[in-house]
Amino acid sequence: MYRLLVLCFLLLVGAQALADSRTVYDTYKNRLVQIRIIDTESNAKSTLGSGFFVTPDGLIVTNYHVVSRLVQHPGQYRAEFIISDGKDPLPAELLDIDVVNDLALLRSGLRDTPFLKVHQGEVRKGTRLYSLGNPHDLGMTIVEGTYNGLIDDSLHKRIHLTGSLNPGMSGGPSINEAGEVVGVNVATAGNQIGFLVPAEYVRRLVADPPAELPDASALLARLTGQLLANQAKVTATLTARPVPRKQLGTYQVPDSLVPGLNCWGDSSNEEDALYSETSYSCTSKHRIFISDMLVTGTVRYAHYYVSARELSATHFYAIMQQYFTSVGERGHREAVTAWSCETRFVDNQGLPMKAALCLRAYHRIPGLYDLNMNVVSLNQDNAALQSELSLHGFDYDNLTMLARRYLEAITWKKP
Repeated sequence: MYRLLVLCFLLLVGAQALADSRTVYDTYKNRLVQIRIIDTESNAKSTLGSGFFVTPDGLIVTNYHVVSRLVQHPGQYRAEFIISDGKDPLPAELLDIDVVNDLALLRSGLRDTPFLKVHQGEVRKGTRLYSLGNPHDLGMTIVEGTYNGLIDDSLHKRIHLTGSLNPGMSGGPSINEAGEVVGVNVATAGNQIGFLVPAEYVRRLVADPPAELPDASALLARLTGQLLANQAKVTATLTARPVPRKQLGTYQVPDSLVPGLNCWGDSSNEEDALYSETSYSCTSKHRIFISDMLVTGTVRYAHYYVSARELSATHFYAIMQQYFTSVGERGHREAVTAWSCETRFVDNQGLPMKAALCLRAYHRIPGLYDLNMNVVSLNQDNAALQSELSLHGFDYDNLTMLARRYLEAITWKKP
């Protein structure tokens, strides 16, 4: 009898959840649109995403990454949208962007559109949310999820959603039962882990839309300004306190530079190995999408302490040469220049090191660069520290200043 009652209760709960989802979808589906980016040469869709009406005069919010080709290649692509119960595509125009928070505002040309209100105030952890969008061009879909607050210690705010977001749902709204936008679908890590852009950035984007439609150069200038402002903000965060350090072997090395980095460690100490290695690495949780060929805004670094008591200095030097590289990761030639590198021997406050510093510039975003710095200590015959720093999307002054602070935080402590 008890099992029967439990089963009946579970069925009732499931039926109620289904009814809630159906009610939410039926009530708000006419606020949704599918976004299509069309290649003008083939007159075929090249990118699909979702969006929603956010004002009664037909303004549409979606993700920047859905419409990025309009900014990067304005003559090659155009935007269309299809309302949830429509069949014929309608033209849309790109009105504004927020590249750092992956948002875009489109003008539909429609009037008196039903629209979604943007939530204001706090959201309790555990609140049921409903994410809407068009996954894999299969038609409008509703997915239930759970609000799990902001991601801990992230350089950029993102909401953690427990729910199944899928490609094509990008730019769609995640709403509460009152139909208020709590966040915008932006990414998934699979396994019921989704991410939303918080509603506060939607309000900011919609609060003061441009009166006139910007041309391609104005949009690119806005993107450049946003990225420069963001790197200045991140730099201020990175330099707000002295560089924290930790012991790695016989060296002091930079620890987690700021909240918002994922840090990991590992070691290998096999008895028959020629040498042992202890590693420690950190990387930022968030990247900024600029185009299909370029993502930026990342901070990464890694340290490797290598020791080999029974090897000759020459043999150990050959091993460390395998760790040392002067060139960072490859980039697309249309997005960034080739790396320009300089390698030299340096005296780092009494610690002799070999250092390679590489820079590359962004072709269409003046003032932004990537940096890769690789250093290896030279003060011991059978132990060494190799460290690599990668910074993406900073101006020249900030890059060189951050690289200097990082290098000066590496010291040797005599055992």
